[in-house]
Amino acid sequence: MSTESGIRSRITLLLIWIGSAALAITIYHCIARRRSRARAAQQLPRQYGIETMETRSSVEISTAQHIPAFKFQKGTGLVGGDGTCAICLNEFEEGEELRILPECLHPYHVECIDMWLHSHTNCPMCRTDATPSPAV
Repeated sequence: MSTESGIRSRITLLLIWIGSAALAITIYHCIARRRSRARAAQQLPRQYGIETMETRSSVEISTAQHIPAFKFQKGTGLVGGDGTCAICLNEFEEGEELRILPECLHPYHVECIDMWLHSHTNCPMCRTDATPSPAV
């Protein structure tokens, strides 16, 4: 019986070793696959001409800086809005800095519209082009 238990212990040990090796290979494969996908995701924008925040030109990034900001005062009628920022949905408060887009006259909080204009060049409400026309 001792030889039978010796064989069983060897088989058990062999199965544990094979299972451990399979687990190690699976983990290695998952890590290698994740790295490969990360590399492919970084190359995809360059390969297909897709713009990312890193590849955007300084002209597009500075769109918001060409639109003047002002401090909101209650009682001042806003032509293109109802007193609410359409991005964050908060009402404008006394003294908050706002920007009014040049073409459509929609008002927004400076922080809200600046973040929007870093990835878009149009109004979030009506999709009118938000890039200010050059001064003549």
